[in-house]
This record gives sequence, C-alpha cells and structure tokens, in this order.
Amino acid sequence: MREIRTSGLTRGEAIIPPLLYLSLFFPKPGIAAVKHIIAMKEMKMIIRRLPPIIVLVCLAAASAYTQPIADLKPTVILISIDGFHPDYLEKYRPANLRGLARAGVRASWMYPAFPSKTFPNHYTVVTGLYPQNHGIVENTIYSREFDAVFSLGARKEVSNGRWWLGEPIWVTAERQGQRAAAMFFPGSEAEIAGYRPSYWKPYDGKVPNEERVDTVLGWLDLPVAERPTFFTLYFSDVDDAGHGYGPDAEETREAVLKVDAVMGRLIEGLKARRVFDRVNIIIVSDHGMARVDPRDTIVVDELFDQALAEKILWTAEIVSIFPNEGKEDEIYESLRRGLPPQARVWRKKDLPARFHYSNSPRIAPLLVLPDVGWRLMTRARFDEMRAREGWERIRGSHGYDNRAREMRALFIAHGSAFRRGLRVAPFENIHIYNVMAKILKLNPAPNDGNMRLARRILR
Repeated sequence: MREIRTSGLTRGEAIIPPLLYLSLFFPKPGIAAVKHIIAMKEMKMIIRRLPPIIVLVCLAAASAYTQPIADLKPTVILISIDGFHPDYLEKYRPANLRGLARAGVRASWMYPAFPSKTFPNHYTVVTGLYPQNHGIVENTIYSREFDAVFSLGARKEVSNGRWWLGEPIWVTAERQGQRAAAMFFPGSEAEIAGYRPSYWKPYDGKVPNEERVDTVLGWLDLPVAERPTFFTLYFSDVDDAGHGYGPDAEETREAVLKVDAVMGRLIEGLKARRVFDRVNIIIVSDHGMARVDPRDTIVVDELFDQALAEKILWTAEIVSIFPNEGKEDEIYESLRRGLPPQARVWRKKDLPARFHYSNSPRIAPLLVLPDVGWRLMTRARFDEMRAREGWERIRGSHGYDNRAREMRALFIAHGSAFRRGLRVAPFENIHIYNVMAKILKLNPAPNDGNMRLARRILR
C-alpha cells in the first residue's frame, strides 16, 4: 500500500514534529512518546530520512526533560562484560569501571564455574547453581533425553525452556510480584517454569551498546507500577576482541575502553535521574581470556575410532564424547595412549571434585581437556584453519580449568546496598544470586551458594 504524503513527509515521518511540540509543553507524556517512537525498530528507516536537525532537537528535548526518579524501589542492574579479565582494570585503565570499583566493592577476582564458557557461567550467575545442576553444561550440549543438540546458533533451542533448569533471578522476582527486564542475557529468551521477564529482547549482536543502555534507562523511566526492579545488560566487545586478537592486543584495549565509555553513558543517565547512588550496579564477566598460539593445536579425531561414539561435540577446549554402549573403555584407552602431554582424556566420574562436573546426563561420559592455551580440533578443521592467510596470528580462548589465572572473572559492585571502598578476596560466582535476592528482598530459590558473600559486601 502506498504511503500518504503530508507536506513531503510520509505519515510516519509526520508523527515526529507534533511529538516534539508535545514534549515541549507536556514534558512527561511527550518525552515518553518521543522515546518510544525513536526506539521502535520499524521507525528506524523513517528516522534516517528525517532532516537531522529534527532528530537532534527531539533527542535534546528528551534529554532536557529527563525526570528525577523519586519513588525508586530496591533495584539491581546486572551487567555482563563478556571475556573481561580483572587484570584489564590495571592493564587498560578504564576510568568509569575503575571509579565504580574504587567507590564500591571489588573482588581481586572471581572464579568462574567449570567449564569457563559463556552460557554456563552466565546462567550460574543468575541461578547460583553449578552447570551440572542448571543444565547448561557447555555452549554446545547434547541431550539423550531430547535427542537434540543445543548451541549458541540454534535459536529455537536457545529459546526452549526445556534446557534451562533451576530458577534464574528474573523468575524469582516475577514469581514474588516484582518485574524484571533483560537487555540480552543467556536464558532470558526462554520461558522458564512458566515465567519470562516482563520486558526482554531477543539477542541481536548488531544492536549498538548505546541503544542497549538507553533501553535500560527507558525501562527505568516507567511508572513505578510498571518499572522493573531487576535489569540485565550484556556487552560482547571485549570477548570478541580477545578471541580475535588475544588478551594483550591493541584491539582488546580498544574494546575495553569502548565498553567503559558506554558505562559512562549509563552512569550519566542514572545521575540525570538522581538515582546513581541508589541503583545497585553489579558488573561481572563470565570468564577471562588465555593467549593462544594457533600452532599449539592437537588433532584428536585421528586418535580414536569415531564410529564407536553415538555423538561427539567438538569445541576447541572440550571434546565431549558419548560412546556407543559397551565402547567407552575402548575409546578411553585409545585416547589415553595417543594424546600428547598437553591434553588428557577423563571419565566424567574421575574429574576433580572441585569442577562440580559429573552429576548430569548432559555431561559426556568421556571428556578430552587440554592445558591452558592449547586447542583441540579435527584434522579437517585444522587444515581449514591453516589454509587461511594469517592463521598463525595470536588469538584468545577460554573454557579451561576454572582455577587457572587466565580464566579469572571480574566482579565490581556499586550502589546503596553495597559497602564503599571495599576490596574482597576471590570467591565463586555461585554466590551472586543470593546477593541479588537479598538486595531485592526476595526469598531465594534453592542454589549452590551461601550468604557469606552477601554478609561481607552488603551494608
């Protein structure tokens, strides 16, 4: 259908100027309308066609009339900076993150759960459960029960609640009468135990960080009856750079400072609403990053007969093998004899107890684990990698022993509930769920953490 034109503008384009006038004379409803229109995905192309001065004036008006929030309830914003090693605070000196750490609570480092991968650790942070208990045991998972494979790219499975066990903090909040909002977070796209966050977005890595922050601030501007008390924010830049160039690269430094700048945007937005010292910000990473030389690769598929396995899940840091019935010993012995000293095959029952990684049918009976900095591949994958120009360039990886220095994670907290100027000893990320539940005055679901961290860092 053809659009009706009004003075050279489409009907959609013609909406903006009246909203601007509304925002000038009736700030609260007018600004809400401007922000809503600008945020609508279907309006993006229209806004791009508008004269820049109109868009700028609308945005300026919205900013000028940001209203102080006087009726804030206890509130938590959980921010994940994927792949941020705590050493980056000193190494790259991000000013906003360092300021929050200095004024609030900082851990020397935080131990991720094993395996030190993205989805398992994000879900551990919000459930307080080890991966063996919450079901997200790897970024790629095979379930004999479902006869299905879960992976980061399988969007249908990522949004299927059957994979996500336990109770994430947003479900705890929604069950107990509060609202939650997720600006991207593993698990937030699925209905879990019949609940979703009141507000959530399907993951889209193309959404600019600034838009992510502004979305959270927009949710914070909602009337108190509609306003969430728990929010998530997620940034992938540091992890992306670390994988591509390694933890010591200039590109990684730039990614750290890019995320730090958008943290400044959040801080200024909270200050404009006069809630910066009242909102409780918790900043975590899911893991650190190890320097990887691509030449340090072990070709594993040539060391055993793959026909003896029902399913094999290949990742560079963990090879998960589900043997056919009666074939476990044969595969184990072949790998035990063939692997070099930089890798080892484990029966899951023999893994170190501190991994908490043996009590789930989703964990493979046999696991091949390399030393930090080494990677596992098939011959075909290795040959494909070597055929690329610049394949020997240093890169980064994670997923190794969660107690390795390279895998250490970040923890910073700031706000009215937290003590000030406190640095604490390292702790496991299973304890964060109880801290958030305490701040929000929620009864926590059963979990693997305890209340010692909450007593140490909360006022």
